[in-house]
Amino acid sequence: MERADLAPLEQEPLRLHHGSLTVLFESVPGPLTGIAVAIRAGSRFDGGLPGIAHMAEHMLFQGTQALDQLALNRRAGELGGEHDADTGYEDMTLHFEVFNEDVEDAMSLLAEQLFHSTIPDDRFAKERRVVIDEIRGRQEDPANALHEGAWGRFFGGPLGHPICGTIQSLKRMTAAAVRRFVHAYFTPSNMVLAVVGGVSRERVLRALGRVFPSDGPPRMRHPPRPRRGVTGLVRLHRRDLTQSYLVRISAAPYDPRTVLALSLAVEIVGADPDARLFQEVRERLGLGYDLGASVEQGIDWAVTVLSASASRDHEHRLRDTVERTCREAAGGFSAEELTRARKKVRYRFARLADSRLDLALSHAGRAACGQPSLAETVRLLASLDLPAVEAAWRRTLAAPTLTAVMTG
Repeated sequence: MERADLAPLEQEPLRLHHGSLTVLFESVPGPLTGIAVAIRAGSRFDGGLPGIAHMAEHMLFQGTQALDQLALNRRAGELGGEHDADTGYEDMTLHFEVFNEDVEDAMSLLAEQLFHSTIPDDRFAKERRVVIDEIRGRQEDPANALHEGAWGRFFGGPLGHPICGTIQSLKRMTAAAVRRFVHAYFTPSNMVLAVVGGVSRERVLRALGRVFPSDGPPRMRHPPRPRRGVTGLVRLHRRDLTQSYLVRISAAPYDPRTVLALSLAVEIVGADPDARLFQEVRERLGLGYDLGASVEQGIDWAVTVLSASASRDHEHRLRDTVERTCREAAGGFSAEELTRARKKVRYRFARLADSRLDLALSHAGRAACGQPSLAETVRLLASLDLPAVEAAWRRTLAAPTLTAVMTG
């Protein structure tokens, strides 16, 4: 990888001392600062109530001890920045991007949400209806419904359910259960705070001392490891579909070097216009429009996910084409293909280096989930050669695989 465009990523962020809270700071000149908090409390920690982590994320915006829902959101609007949250399988993130002069007030608001949200019963009932509507909307999308169905069959245990949960689990959920979840997981030792931007280190330390607790209950234990579920071919049906949808999920080693090598392989095989699957499905055979290819990973799992669609009459042809393209890739890649894949990855990293908020989110999420830092990742990527990328693809090609198809 060229050094000039990735130079901002080659240096590790500073670690600031604040008790059991992990704090990362990176100075990037300019008028804005991105603030991100990652909590090790993603959906794999849901336990017997699928969707409770996602519901806890929603309730962060529904009122605190000092601010009701309207006052909280008005305060965020007064600061004028990007204020949002997100839940994944491994962690939950709360973030804010503001002008440098507003960083202390923004950190105060984030701390109020994280440590003083009240989760009132009436606001919970309203927000639960919102999430149930969100789940219904996702179920109406056949591509999303197939992905969730395939994922749930491939993974057992804590990873098998949708991040949003199910309508049935949401109806069983109570505000008291969400309060218990927040009390258990929203503790400084279970969080990483990352601050990236033009604010000074001294102002960050001053805000930390004023609004963020430094200690609390010990970090929660790691959840049970994901269990492998169904492999082979699964067929799902939905009435009145004119399209066939396919999702192919394959297990992969989850060590960082192999995951990065596999990511380069997926760039070559996958869904971009220059990639093999696109050229075969879209250009040579004209089978379908939607294609996807990605590597998903967590602390102790990784998978490749390929998706495609075609007309209902071409379902078998589509499935055969995807399998054949994957098998043929085991024969090896060209140096030119690897060069293009590296350029794409370098472009994404260069864009990341350009965004204070994205950098803060990446720093916080990687540290919270025990993944290599951005600087370590850049060094690992530079060390990967063609045999390593080919070997990573061959390993996942021989691994347990589920192909799920949805037709009318």
